[in-house]
Amino acid sequence: MKWPVFVSYDFEMDDKALFPLYVRVDDGEMMRIDNADRILYHLEAVDIANDEYMFWDAAEHGLRILINKGKVGGVEKADNKLTLQQSFEEYAEQLAERGAAVDTSGTPEEIWTKIEKAKESLPRPRALFSRLFGRNSSR
Repeated sequence: MKWPVFVSYDFEMDDKALFPLYVRVDDGEMMRIDNADRILYHLEAVDIANDEYMFWDAAEHGLRILINKGKVGGVEKADNKLTLQQSFEEYAEQLAERGAAVDTSGTPEEIWTKIEKAKESLPRPRALFSRLFGRNSSR
């Protein structure tokens, strides 16, 4: 079992975050970020600055990532319009529409493990060239 990592930023505030972070992107998809160095690897600074994402830490606290000159400058508490649990449930509904059922009970880490397992069970979309030039499966 991977334990959450406690991270304190030495910037303008003394708010702290427990990693991993859970992120809801604008289409309702969820992602997990395991450490601060990976935030800008997965997300664009301008979109974070424009509040296009909702963030929660491992303790389910709503967070806002602060961007300073294109870099992560710290975190502050945020009152997200959804809880982490609600966001997991909505994402689970999206996965169910694609054919993967997810039980959203448990800790955030347990739920995330179930989401990852459910995503692995989804059929892979066919590549563009396969769709364009592949054989028709109805023959």
